[in-house]
Amino acid sequence: MKINENKFFALAKEAGIEAADITVDESSSLSVSIYHSNVDSLTNNSSFELVARGIYKGKMGSVSVDHVDKNSPELLVKEIKRSASLIENDDPVFIFKGSKKYHKKKVFSNVDFAENIQEKVHILLEIEKKLLAYDKRINEVVTVGFEANVHSSKKTNSYGLKLSQKKNTYAYFAEVTAKDGEEIRTGFSVFASKDADEFKIDEFVEKVAKEALQKLGSQQCESKKYPIVLNPECVASLLSFLISSLDAEEVQKHTSLLEGKLHQQALSKKLTIIENPLEKNIFFRYFDDEGVATNKKYLIKKGVIETYLYTLQTAAKAGVEPTGNGAGSGKAGAGTGYTIVKGGKKSEDEMLSTIKEGVYLTELTGLHSGMNAQSGNFSLQCAGFMIRDGKKAEPLALITVAGNLLNVFNNIKCIANNNKLVISNQMSCPSISVGKLPISGK
Repeated sequence: MKINENKFFALAKEAGIEAADITVDESSSLSVSIYHSNVDSLTNNSSFELVARGIYKGKMGSVSVDHVDKNSPELLVKEIKRSASLIENDDPVFIFKGSKKYHKKKVFSNVDFAENIQEKVHILLEIEKKLLAYDKRINEVVTVGFEANVHSSKKTNSYGLKLSQKKNTYAYFAEVTAKDGEEIRTGFSVFASKDADEFKIDEFVEKVAKEALQKLGSQQCESKKYPIVLNPECVASLLSFLISSLDAEEVQKHTSLLEGKLHQQALSKKLTIIENPLEKNIFFRYFDDEGVATNKKYLIKKGVIETYLYTLQTAAKAGVEPTGNGAGSGKAGAGTGYTIVKGGKKSEDEMLSTIKEGVYLTELTGLHSGMNAQSGNFSLQCAGFMIRDGKKAEPLALITVAGNLLNVFNNIKCIANNNKLVISNQMSCPSISVGKLPISGK
C-alpha cells in the first residue's frame, strides 16, 4: 500500500508543521548459493522503509516505519511533533526546496536477473567445478552464490519536490580454501555489475583461486622500514579514512585532519581524487539523502583540497552551498558516492621494477581500532608479498605496518595505471608506491 502523500502534507500543515518530507526506500533481492554441488540456500527478500520528517517549532522531528496503511498520515504527523518536542539543541534545520538542475539517467535494466533461477544454479555449479579443477591444492569450495537486487528510492516534500530513481544490480561470489601440507589459506571474491554481459566465468574462477593459492607459504619478514606499495584495496581502505576528514561537520567540530587546509596543498601533487556519483554504474545516484542534486567534482586535485563535504546544515553554518553529499535518513551526515583516484602512466610492474627490496601490501585489517581518525596515526595488521629485485616474491602474513595518513599520501613516489573497482568502498583505485614505512615481523 502506498501512503497518501497529499493527505500527509495537508495534515502536517494543519498541525503547525512548517515543512515536511517523505523518503521511501524499497528493495527486493533473490539469492541462491550452493555447497558441495547442492543448493544450500534460496531466499527471496523484500524491504520497505518510509522516513517522514517535519520542522515543528524550529525543531526537526522524524519517524521511520516499515509499513503503511490508511491511518499512517495521522500517525506520522503525531510522531513528528512528539519527536521534535524532545530535541533540546538549537541547530538550524532544513527541508530542501530543490536544486536548479538534476542529472537524472536511466540505470535500471529491464533484464530480470532473478528469472530462470535454474540457469543461475547451473552457472554456480560450473563455477564450483572449474574452481576444484583449477589447481589440485584447491581442496574445498566453501560457497558459490548469486544475488540479484532491485532498489528504488523516492523523495517528496511539501514544497512540491518530487525525486525518484530505480536501479538493479547482480553479483556472483565465491570462497575457496587452498591446502599445502598443513597450511590452509582462503580466497574470496565478489563480482558485481548492472550489466549481465560483463560476467566472465573463467576470469572470475582464476581470481578466486589465485586469491587463496598466492597466500600459501606465507611468512613474516624482518622488522624494519621498507619501501611500501599499496594495492588498490589497501589504497581504498586508507583513502576512505582520509576522505572522511573532508566532512564539514568534523571540520567545524575541529576534529578533522584536514581542518584549515581548504584550497591548500595538503597532499602529494601526484594525488587527484574525483567524486562522480553520476557515473552509470551500480553506485549511480542523482540526488543525495537530503534531496540535493549530486555532481561530478574534484575532492583533491594535485594534492590541493578542493572542497569539504557539506550537508544543508553545515553549508548554512559555513555560508556556502551544499555539495550533494548528505547521507542518512534522520540528521544527515556527509558521505561520498562513487569516487575515482586518478591513475598514473606506469603499469604496476613498471612501478615495482624500481624497488630493490620492499613490501607489497594486499590486506589491511583492524582499521577501526588501529586508526586514529583525528591524528591520522595508524598501526594495522597486514599481509602481502615481499618485493625482491623489482618483482613480487614470497607471500607475507602476520605482519604490522605503522604510519600516518597525511605523511603516507604526502610521500607518494608513484601511482600506477591499474585502476580497479573496490566495491566495498565505492572507489576506483590504482596501486600506489608510498615510500618507506616500518613493518613489524619477526
